[in-house]
Amino acid sequence: MGGKSSKVEPGDRQPDFTRFKARVDHVKIGGLVRTHDDYVKRAARHLFKAKNFQEVILETVTVKDELLRLGIYKTLNIHIDTSKGEGASVNGYTVAFEGEELSRITGNIGVEVGQNDGAATTELVTPNLFGRGERLSLNYSHSYVRNSVLNLKFTKPYLHTTVGDYEPETSVTLFKTSSPSSWSKYRSEDAGVLFDFSFQLPALNFSNSLQYELGMKELFALDKQTPFFVRENCGPRLVSTIRYIGQYEGRDDNVFPSSGAFVKGTTELIGSRLSETGIVRQDVHAELNVPLFLGLSVQLCGRAGITLYDRKKEKLPINTLFFPGGPQSLRGFEIAGACPRRDGVAAGCQSYWTGGLHLWSPLPFNQYFGGFGNLFRVHGFYNFGTCDTFTTDKLRSTAGIGIAFRMGSRARIEFNYCQPLSYEPGDRLVKGFQFGIGYEFI
Repeated sequence: MGGKSSKVEPGDRQPDFTRFKARVDHVKIGGLVRTHDDYVKRAARHLFKAKNFQEVILETVTVKDELLRLGIYKTLNIHIDTSKGEGASVNGYTVAFEGEELSRITGNIGVEVGQNDGAATTELVTPNLFGRGERLSLNYSHSYVRNSVLNLKFTKPYLHTTVGDYEPETSVTLFKTSSPSSWSKYRSEDAGVLFDFSFQLPALNFSNSLQYELGMKELFALDKQTPFFVRENCGPRLVSTIRYIGQYEGRDDNVFPSSGAFVKGTTELIGSRLSETGIVRQDVHAELNVPLFLGLSVQLCGRAGITLYDRKKEKLPINTLFFPGGPQSLRGFEIAGACPRRDGVAAGCQSYWTGGLHLWSPLPFNQYFGGFGNLFRVHGFYNFGTCDTFTTDKLRSTAGIGIAFRMGSRARIEFNYCQPLSYEPGDRLVKGFQFGIGYEFI
């Protein structure tokens, strides 16, 4: 006769580890050479609350995740054993974490996805610089549209402090960027320093970032056809910016959400002197997802922005204006193709709003494609919006269908067929197929 089958019958029950009393007597964290003890002690606090063996297992996994989040380990293993020796309790256990610290210098080469842009990136990092998670990184990226970014950034986390649950972090970045705006025929070069303080509110799924940026911004004419009203903005300019970024993330997925809401707001106070903030710039993006049936979901999203300033005291530079249009804001229009034009180029606008209504669906016969089919979604959409007014005057709108492909955990590629329904004279339209890549779409 055959041996006992390992198949679990419907009436079988898995072991109930909550019946076994247990407590953690000792926690050992090894493999650390240049990391200070106080940086890892707080991560182990959950283990001493365990009252049974199942809680020991669950809290051990939690502690491992926290240790990896500290940014000091390359690999980390767990060992759980009964306590031995003097001081060992009857139901006591010793939990040991043994790993390998990150090298003093690490690096990577990869690809970074932006809004309708992709860039090749190179980064050198010195992790855990002073033994408490400090990080110094040198990053260079160059995109196919000739944008280039060079950053030298020092980051200091405070995960080991009493407010570690809020993930506070400070950073200082020296930056230099170069970016052409072909739709308005100018190129901008920025260089300066950025101070950032960020923290999380985990119970509310809310992240915050407070920034102060001081730098030299310089605009250049892109070619001989650059009109005079754009050339008036050219030249160097010292700019002081106070910025707040707040974000609520309540979606079940970043790329193809089927339920939940997302809100992100950016407020900037921009001044030409250190003691002045003559321009106020506000931008808000919101999204709501509602599941239906058979994998279908409805998505309603919108974005709005406004720039305020005192006309008597301040001149509004062209690079502080908004340029709606393109696959991320208004499909069926070229990038910056849904804003006023002057002398043959996009002149920008001081305010705008856009919205989108989508019906998302998995691929037909998705089950026959295996896991690969989950990387795709199809959608029908209706986009609408306008600029320099918050009414429906001069409304632009587009309807269409398309297919989207997931890129990693954040970005996606869209290939849509667009049919503009309403537009203004001078708008730059895309009738037919339009390609888009990015992480925030309307």
